[in-house]
Amino acid sequence: MINRAGDKSTLVQRVRRLVRQRSARRDEEVYIVEGPKLVREALEAGRSVEVVLVPESATDDQFVDELDQKGISWFEVSEQIFSSLSSTRTPQPALAVLDEHLVSLADLTATGGLLLVLAEVADPGNAGTLIRSAESFGAAGVVFAGGVDPFNPKVVRASAGSSFRLPIVCLPDPLETVQALTENGYACWAAVPEEGIAPEEVPTDQPVAVVVGNEPRGLAAEVQAACGGQLQIPTSGQAESLNVAVAGSVALYALSRR
Repeated sequence: MINRAGDKSTLVQRVRRLVRQRSARRDEEVYIVEGPKLVREALEAGRSVEVVLVPESATDDQFVDELDQKGISWFEVSEQIFSSLSSTRTPQPALAVLDEHLVSLADLTATGGLLLVLAEVADPGNAGTLIRSAESFGAAGVVFAGGVDPFNPKVVRASAGSSFRLPIVCLPDPLETVQALTENGYACWAAVPEEGIAPEEVPTDQPVAVVVGNEPRGLAAEVQAACGGQLQIPTSGQAESLNVAVAGSVALYALSRR
């Protein structure tokens, strides 16, 4: 028997709030994942899936059979309802509610591994790309200090599954984050467009946290001053600066090869 959920149902109204409102996700400590591929990756990473909404056109798919086999609750909704819930123009046929899985800064710094700090990064696509790069280049985790919600559906989608596997910390204030990292033995390096050293020249005597800033403004002066040093990506040509996702990714790659 297929369970159906209508537009006025408590479940659909709840999912609509979770897709649209960061505060709702925070209050419930859950987030939304869109598409069968990402839901599968979340399950493979051991993440807890509470419930899944599936459009009526996809209820015969293998994905639904997989949900049944794993004992995961799912509900069919109309195509119109599903389209109204999705955050994409071309909806993927699954919307899942997952339990949040943040870690503490203390747990992350205890690893002594390379960290990436997103100081008020606002664009979800850039944030998701940076999570993906952090996993690819062996970072121990990513710290969100202000800015976009790490569990914004667009961030999760842009991370291409990396947000399920990589430890993530969420803190409100970039300056306090840098200070806390420094107190825990980390050397914080501000990514700047000029007057910094190349990532390959960063000393290896301390664990390193790379701090990248907001897309149009860069790092606030007080955050930059709190960092122990500045690094930049050497470039040629006439481009004014690199996109934050590109700069952060290149820095992580270079630091991972020291």
